[in-house]
Amino acid sequence: ENIRAVHFPKGHTDGDTVIFFTASNVVHLGDDFFVERFPFVDLESGGSVEGLIKNIGALIQMIPSDAKLIPGHGKVSSIDELRDYHQMLMETTLVVRKQMKEGKTLDQIKAAGFGEKYKDAGSGFINTAAWIETIFKSYSFEMAK
Repeated sequence: ENIRAVHFPKGHTDGDTVIFFTASNVVHLGDDFFVERFPFVDLESGGSVEGLIKNIGALIQMIPSDAKLIPGHGKVSSIDELRDYHQMLMETTLVVRKQMKEGKTLDQIKAAGFGEKYKDAGSGFINTAAWIETIFKSYSFEMAK
């Protein structure tokens, strides 16, 4: 089988590689994709929330609509679940960035959370407070450049 490896920088880490099994129509996304959960973005290893959002958006355009997706965490999934994940990344990031622009502290943003919509997404390895902190730190670092 023809296997294609594509590097996606500055997502989960700066060394993320997505594997395309072309004949089988299977794509292994590794830790760039956590099904129905907040992801772990390793800021210390070159990852960034903005990069992850960009990479997932690019992957949605590249992956065939009928492909089976293997995430780093969670069940074998579809492109629709990847789209939902991308939407969650964008929406939660927008919430945090808006509050950052309003001058709110990390603790204030954590206290506000995301409401009911993404309550279950925070029940995994990365809880809601940790995801908010990751977004906050990722964009604080980007703004400091």
